[in-house]
Amino acid sequence: MSRVLTVDIGNSNIVVGSWNSDELEFSDRIVTKRNYAQDELFSLLNNVVLNNKCTARSHADSDEVYDGAILSSVVPEITEITLDALEKIIAKRPLLMGPFLRTGVDISGYKQGAIGMDRVVDMAAALSMYGKQVVVCDLGTCTTITVASDKIIGGMICPGIQLSLDAEASRASQLPQLSASEVRTLLGNDTASNMISGVVAGTGMMISELAKRLRIGAMTLDFTEDKNVAKEMPDLKVVVTGGLGKLVLPWIKQGLPPETEAYYDENLLIRGLKGIYFLNT
Repeated sequence: MSRVLTVDIGNSNIVVGSWNSDELEFSDRIVTKRNYAQDELFSLLNNVVLNNKCTARSHADSDEVYDGAILSSVVPEITEITLDALEKIIAKRPLLMGPFLRTGVDISGYKQGAIGMDRVVDMAAALSMYGKQVVVCDLGTCTTITVASDKIIGGMICPGIQLSLDAEASRASQLPQLSASEVRTLLGNDTASNMISGVVAGTGMMISELAKRLRIGAMTLDFTEDKNVAKEMPDLKVVVTGGLGKLVLPWIKQGLPPETEAYYDENLLIRGLKGIYFLNT
């Protein structure tokens, strides 16, 4: 059995996962701040591990020892001090997710050096679990959409749901500050419900429409010319992750054809990190 600590630094949260081989013992999160002092971040991460370890199902057999750790980060300001903190916690230098690690994901169809490693990690997990034709939608601070058909072929980056609400409130004098929430009716009957539906249901409809186009290879405005006919993806699966994914998933499913399945996996990224760790050790 191998115990591995996986840590993902996102723009909003730092997510920590503890794995005993393929079993997720626990996952937890702390708020991302770009100005963490080294001692403060070490204390927060160490407390996450200590506070959760007693509830880990395999704790009694694990002797509290980690074989290693792996870190993915989109916040370079705190990447190095996080590596140092993790090294103090597990007494080993963690792996840092980057282009030098093996991932099992073919990114040769993407411009070199121009794709975030978090998206590659998401795709590593999705391809292994859901098949070779997949669109991964990570609904965090930004909504990132990554598409693969055997290899990563491209994607989208859109304003995230909460980011959109924040922007509307800050740029429009008469729009209120709101937090994202569940939407059960497509059309709202007041300003607040209009705003929430616009970002939650609107994001779901965008993703379902994208999936429909991907299935038939309609990925350009003029897809009638041979050079613009993309490969059809009849076996496409939609995989949703990220903190706000649960709010959007029903609206994605409602707009999909019956033959296209959609899944929600809140641990997709740390699952991908775990797989990449074992691939490189």
